[in-house]
Amino acid sequence: MQVLLSGRLDGSTHREVELLSRLPAELRLIGGLAVMCRVGTPHRTTVDLDAVARDLPRYHDALARLALTSASGGQYHFADHLDLDVIDVAPMSSQELVRQLSADGPLSDLELNLIAHTWAHDTATPIDIVAVDEHRGVRLAAAPARLVASPAGLIAMKATTVSLRASSKPEKRASDLYDLGRLLVSGGLSPDEMDLMPTPLRVGVVERLRGWFTTDAGRDRTYRDVRRFDEPRLDLDDAADAVEALGPG
Repeated sequence: MQVLLSGRLDGSTHREVELLSRLPAELRLIGGLAVMCRVGTPHRTTVDLDAVARDLPRYHDALARLALTSASGGQYHFADHLDLDVIDVAPMSSQELVRQLSADGPLSDLELNLIAHTWAHDTATPIDIVAVDEHRGVRLAAAPARLVASPAGLIAMKATTVSLRASSKPEKRASDLYDLGRLLVSGGLSPDEMDLMPTPLRVGVVERLRGWFTTDAGRDRTYRDVRRFDEPRLDLDDAADAVEALGPG
């Protein structure tokens, strides 16, 4: 599969794809650039890269050699004002993680988020990502066979992250809800893909999506949150229809 991302020479998309091509191929792309790849149309501006990895210390030296600076917790700063955040996922499958965490009782929001990131890592698929000039159509940079989280993987991570966002960062909650809506409407998501999630994760994700996109109070708040993003405009009716098509949680 190949996706073409339009941008400007030396613009953020050009620089991100160029950096991505030099990163270890085992990293799984998540975040704004991954959403752009999955929705296939222009999306909100993103100025950094986000990824997940299993056993991050294996890749730290390679990343640190490319970066200008690195910090604990998987944070790397590169030339041209680009940042990379890498989240280290569990050293086991998401199903095994569910079994271990469920042994102590109901899963917390944080535990569901850990499961979501692990599942997204393990279900990522390769995409040839190409940045092209938005005016001339010429190739600016290419990152072949990059592993990118699936639409369901991105939805799982974002749906379980919103409740963990600090109230001091409402813009992060708003951007997550906007990304969720765009993935529901334009990400090619199917109920079958959602059915592959571990059951507690699927139930939790669908429950949250219904709360944000189908209930009257939830839709009103979501509308207030996402209306700051107007390119392209998110149709909440289409998002609600997509949630209903997922069936019960």
